Amino acid sequence: MNQSTLFIATTVFFLIGILLFLWRATKKRPCLIQSGWYHILFGFTLLLLSLLMFIFSSPSMMVQLNESPLNILSTLQYLIFLSGFFLLIFGLTRWFPLVTSFVDVEIFSKELILSYCRLEILNQDLREKNERFRYITEFALDAIIGINENGMIIFWNAGAELIFGYKEDNVFGHPLDFLMPQRYRNAHNQGLRRIKETGESRILGSTVEVNGLHQQGHEIPLEMTIASWMSKGQIHYVAILRNISARKESEKDNERLQQSRLAISSLLKTALEPLPLQEQLQHALEIILSVPWLSIQSKGSIFLVDEETGELVLTVEKGLATYLLTSCSRIPRGYCLCGRAAENKKLVYSKDIDARHDVMFDGIQPHGHYCVPILSRDHLLGVVNLYLPAGHQEDGEEIEFLTALTNTLAGIIERKRIETHLEHIAHHDLLTGLPNRKLFLERLAQDLARSKRNAESLAIMYLDLDKFKFVNDTMGHEVGDRLLIEVAQRLKRCLREGDSVARIGGDEFVVSLQQAQQEISEIVADKIIDQLGKPFQIRDHVCHIGTSIGISFFPEHGHNPEILMQRADMAMYAVKRRGRNSHQFFMPDMEKNAEIME
Repeated sequence: MNQSTLFIATTVFFLIGILLFLWRATKKRPCLIQSGWYHILFGFTLLLLSLLMFIFSSPSMMVQLNESPLNILSTLQYLIFLSGFFLLIFGLTRWFPLVTSFVDVEIFSKELILSYCRLEILNQDLREKNERFRYITEFALDAIIGINENGMIIFWNAGAELIFGYKEDNVFGHPLDFLMPQRYRNAHNQGLRRIKETGESRILGSTVEVNGLHQQGHEIPLEMTIASWMSKGQIHYVAILRNISARKESEKDNERLQQSRLAISSLLKTALEPLPLQEQLQHALEIILSVPWLSIQSKGSIFLVDEETGELVLTVEKGLATYLLTSCSRIPRGYCLCGRAAENKKLVYSKDIDARHDVMFDGIQPHGHYCVPILSRDHLLGVVNLYLPAGHQEDGEEIEFLTALTNTLAGIIERKRIETHLEHIAHHDLLTGLPNRKLFLERLAQDLARSKRNAESLAIMYLDLDKFKFVNDTMGHEVGDRLLIEVAQRLKRCLREGDSVARIGGDEFVVSLQQAQQEISEIVADKIIDQLGKPFQIRDHVCHIGTSIGISFFPEHGHNPEILMQRADMAMYAVKRRGRNSHQFFMPDMEKNAEIME
C-alpha cells in the first residue's frame, strides 16, 4: 500500500468516526453533550476541508503526492490540516475526561436499562396478546377463516374444522368458494372482484345468512360476518361463521307447529259452517293437502264407512285418475291399502307400489301412501288416503300430525251426524221415518212456488186409515206400530219420483203429487187403496185395513199449503161419511156443510 492511499484511508477513517460522534451528539445523549464538543466539531470541519482540497487538486499534484506528500501540499492546505488536527486533539482532551465521569455513565446505564425494560414489557404484552388470540381462535366454536385479496384461505381455526370437517392442511391455499354450494360461487367471485376494483361491498361489516358445504357434501346453514384489514399494501379478510342449524331447526319446528295449528283451526272452523257433510269433508281434504310441510302430493281421498255393509265408500276426492273413481267407489275391508287400514284400524304406510296395492291399472305412476283410519273411540268412521312421492321415508312427525288431523275429522263427522240426526228427528216421524207435518209444509211451499212459476197443477191427498184403531186396540200398540211402518213403505212404492208422502198424525198421512190432473190423481188414489187393502202380515197377526182419501188441487182449490191441506181433509171426511175405503175430490159445498156442522 503506498503512502497516498494510506493517508486518504486514515483521513476517511477519522472523518467517519467523528461523523458518528456528531450523530450521537445530535441525538441528545446525556453523556455526549459535554464541554469541548464544539472544538471537536470545528476541528472535524477543517480536516474535512483539507481532504476535499487534496482530492480536487490537479493530477500532477496527485502524482507528486506519492513521492512526498508534505512537500506537494500547498501552504494553505497544510495550515488548514494542522489547525483542524490540533483543534480536534484539543476538543478530545477536554471532552474525554468528562465522558469518563461515573455519574454520567450511571445515567447512561440507567437509560439503557430502562429502554431495555420498556422493550421487554412491550414484547411480553405482545406475547400475551398473541396467546389470548390463539386461545380465542383455537377454542372458539365459531369458524374463523382468514383469506387474502385473491380469496385464498390463509387462516383456519379449530371451529372451522368442526363446522366444515376439513383439517387445516387440507384448506390452506385453497379458494374460499370450495366451502360454498355451487350455486353461490359465481356471486362470491364477482363480489371479490368488485371489492378489488371499487373497494365497496354490501356484506362487509354486516351479518348475513348463507349456506356452507360440508366435507361430506351436505349443506350447513350459517350466519356470517366479514371484516377486512390492510397488511403490506394488500387487503385481507376474516370471516366469522356460526352454525345455525339448531336455530333453523327450531324455526322450522315453530313454523311447522304454526302451520299445523292453522290447519286444525281451519278444520274446526269448517265444522261450524252450515254445510252438508260431504262439502265439509271436501274442504277438509283441501286443507290437509295444502299443509306446506307435509311431503304429500296434491291428491287424495276420504272414505266413509257404510254402517250397513261395513264397506268404505268414496265420499270426496281430489286428483284421482278416472279408473280409480270407479274401481275405488266401494272398497271392502282388507282390500288394497285403504281396506287394510280399515280392517286393522291402524295407519298403513308404503313408500312405493307393492304387493298390497290390489288396485292397479295401465300407466300408474310410482308413488307411496299414508292411509290413516278415522277413529272415534275405536269406532271406525272412515279412512283418509294420501299420496306420497315414490321412495319417501316414513316420518314420525307427519304420522303424528295426520293422526291428530283424523281425530279432528272424527269429531267433525260425529258432530255432523248428530246434527243430521237431530235435524232428521225435528223434521221426520220417528216411527216411519217419513217427513213430518213441518217438513211436508216446507216442501209443499217450494212445490207450489215451482208449479206457479211453470203454470203446472199439483194435487194434495189427505189419507186416514180405516179400522186402524181396531187393530191397535185388539192386537196391541207394538203390532199397530209395525203396521204403520208397513203402510209407509207401501205408500212410497205407490208414488212417482218427485212425489212425496208424510205422516202428520196417528194414522193420518198426506201426499203431494207433482203435475197431477184429476185423471193421474185418481190412478194414484186407486193404487193406494188397492195396496193398503191387501192383508198385512205382522208377526203372527194378519191385519186388514183400508184408507179414505180426500184430494184438493192447485190452483183450483187454493194457493197456499194450509188451505190445500184443509180442503183435502174436508174431502177425506166426506169419504168417511159416505162409507170409507174410497177417494173424493174437494167440492165447494163441502166447506158450506162444514160451517153448518160447526
